[in-house]
Amino acid sequence: MVALSTVWGMKQGARTAAELLAPILRMGLEAVELDFRITPELLEELLPSLRNGAPRAVSLHNFCPVPDPLPSYKASGDAFNLASLDAGERKEAVRWTCRTLEMAHELEVKTVVLHLGYMEMDDELKPHEAFREGRWGQEELERYLALRASRAPRHLDAILLCLEPILKRAESLGVEVGIENRYHLHEFPLGEEIGRILEEFSGAPIGYWHDVGHAHVLETLGAVKHRELLERYCQRIVGVHLHDADGLKDHLPPGKGSIDFDMVRDLLPEGVVKVMEIHPPATEGEIIEGLEFLKQKGIL
Repeated sequence: MVALSTVWGMKQGARTAAELLAPILRMGLEAVELDFRITPELLEELLPSLRNGAPRAVSLHNFCPVPDPLPSYKASGDAFNLASLDAGERKEAVRWTCRTLEMAHELEVKTVVLHLGYMEMDDELKPHEAFREGRWGQEELERYLALRASRAPRHLDAILLCLEPILKRAESLGVEVGIENRYHLHEFPLGEEIGRILEEFSGAPIGYWHDVGHAHVLETLGAVKHRELLERYCQRIVGVHLHDADGLKDHLPPGKGSIDFDMVRDLLPEGVVKVMEIHPPATEGEIIEGLEFLKQKGIL
């Protein structure tokens, strides 16, 4: 079974349960991932359908629902930064992450997808911008990664501090946490940081959530090879975001980009949560085509 992230409907302007769910059910999909744009009011409206399994929720993307202090337009997987050096910021990040875990438990959802935050590097070279403008090469990559490596340890320590209470709460609720590989180089975790975090919390309800589009983008930038990520962490994968990518543009319907889905199929373990995370302007027809493409590839 594959789920569709509600991001597709939310970014198209769905504001009611009917507007969000009708096209998903019309496409024959039986499951969803609730994304971080779901407001408390919308979630309340969705609950009867979700509890009846029409559709079933298989994962929640932190922070879900939108934290009370935030207006909906500020909804984000990084609304509160788990890698922040500010203790107050981290306290809020832990608080609202635990609320997502509690909602997952209430909905009998097994897995919560986590962004682990970021560090500020706004005064430095911006990799995506530089790449698009033809100013990105091996020298720029090495310089950026060296600067990142000099700043990362304090932020990684902050992440570990946050994860300890989060994983204790997750264990008490019977929910697992999937830490997601990210789209930008200043975000966490990157490459070997995934393994360090998983090793630090060996035995806890934590695994790796693999986003195929993000992996493709970081390979395009020269930072991390997609195959190496899958080979290294395939035994720890708890879920996967399935979408396609072309250069730095991701969240395309599968089959509309250049991701090697044969490789993904061969290295993806059985039994993981599978979520299509597709953004507009993809149409219902293109999503259905993407589903068929994944079936033909033997991923579904």
